[in-house]
Amino acid sequence: MEDHRHQAPSTKQLIASQRSDWEGPYRLLFCSSKGDKAGVMQELMKGVDTNLADYDKRTAIHLASCEGCTEIVVLLLEKGADVNSMDRWGRTPLSDARSFGHQDICKILEAHGGIDPMGLDSQTPCFEIDSTEVDMNEATLIGEGAYGEVYLVKWRGTEVAAKTIRSSIASNKTGQLSKGIRFVAKLRHPNIVQFLGVLKHPDRLIFLTEYLRNGSLYDILRKKGRLDPLTAVAYALDIARGMNYLHQHKPHAIIHRDLTPRNVLQNEAGRLKVTDFGLSKIAQGRDVGYKMTGGTGSYRYMAPEVYRRESYGKSVDVFSFALIVHEMFQGGPSNRGEDAEKLADKRAYEDSRPHLPSIVYPEPIKKLLQDCWHKNPDRRPTFEEIIMHLEIIQEDLEQKAMGNRKPCCKIAAKLLICHVDVPRRTIKSGLLQDCWHKNPDRRPTFEEIIMHLEIIQEDLEQKAMGICCSCAIL
Repeated sequence: MEDHRHQAPSTKQLIASQRSDWEGPYRLLFCSSKGDKAGVMQELMKGVDTNLADYDKRTAIHLASCEGCTEIVVLLLEKGADVNSMDRWGRTPLSDARSFGHQDICKILEAHGGIDPMGLDSQTPCFEIDSTEVDMNEATLIGEGAYGEVYLVKWRGTEVAAKTIRSSIASNKTGQLSKGIRFVAKLRHPNIVQFLGVLKHPDRLIFLTEYLRNGSLYDILRKKGRLDPLTAVAYALDIARGMNYLHQHKPHAIIHRDLTPRNVLQNEAGRLKVTDFGLSKIAQGRDVGYKMTGGTGSYRYMAPEVYRRESYGKSVDVFSFALIVHEMFQGGPSNRGEDAEKLADKRAYEDSRPHLPSIVYPEPIKKLLQDCWHKNPDRRPTFEEIIMHLEIIQEDLEQKAMGNRKPCCKIAAKLLICHVDVPRRTIKSGLLQDCWHKNPDRRPTFEEIIMHLEIIQEDLEQKAMGICCSCAIL
């Protein structure tokens, strides 16, 4: 099979220019955490606010200070970044720099007036949560994972997921778990489930993560079946972006090793996030060298080299990703009735792969999947390359979708966006009145405003699609 992994610079530049506006802010945060000065400069030249923050109110200078990116810290300060911006935990960039021992950055921040409101607390793990803050007696069981049960609990007034780690596992893997926690505690990306902290109970260890009420991709496929190509590609991009962040983590890449539809969750805005990567092994040094020790990953999504107990690297996640994308277009796994272990054996020793009928899979998707589940791990593309391919495929699908609309459909969609009765009533009688309430304490926070607007946005999009479908019938 021809190797399409290497892109010419002109292609990458074209792809970069085609990215939609909403990715800009995320790219600034991502580039800042990776020490990508050129990328940071590019986003700032676009007019992206240097103090733009993520869900946890962490800015680019927070991430650069946390990751030890001295050059980026200096650049952001020169461009007007707030040296004392606080995240949701009250930590400043100086708090992060001190926590991770980046002394040079500490001196730079202090010279610019940086303060550390955490004081001595910034020297202690910020992920430890007092067990009295969560009443596990009121917890609701919502699932079960490889390491224990998952519960829905309340923490500081917010619904979060509590993932229990069985004491037998925690006691046998104390060093490995401790190492995993230290890595996960500082991971930040829109397409990975946010780790919030650790509760230490006498009989078990409990991880708190954000709770995504829409469930898993497995649940979505079970309810909806086959997804339309645009939705499938959008979901694939979400997963690929989350995995690319993990694989590019410095100084050590994070290999998931158990990427399955059950480990991909959806938030209320419809975005997918990768989860359960925290207890995966951390790739030390080179991207090779791990050998399966038994029970690593799910057989149905397992790369051949893992099943054969050979050395493996990050590309095992690419193989699993391809099978997930295949399921999104098909509506579920192929060979449902076949034993998962036997299926993995056939893939490992007979090069068996799922069928890709042209009526279901667009040609670019077929080619991408074939590359991703290539029998030679070195021939599989990286997630960065996968993202670039998917963005081109997504744009092509969007252009074709717009081209297939009738003129009346396009006009109706624009009118709908400007005037939809239900959302307008929601805005008029609900959100706006709440925002300008005479009692300041009754006004919603911007976090709550975002949640309302995302629901309104989704309703508008669904109604727009409904009109398009009606026009198509005419």
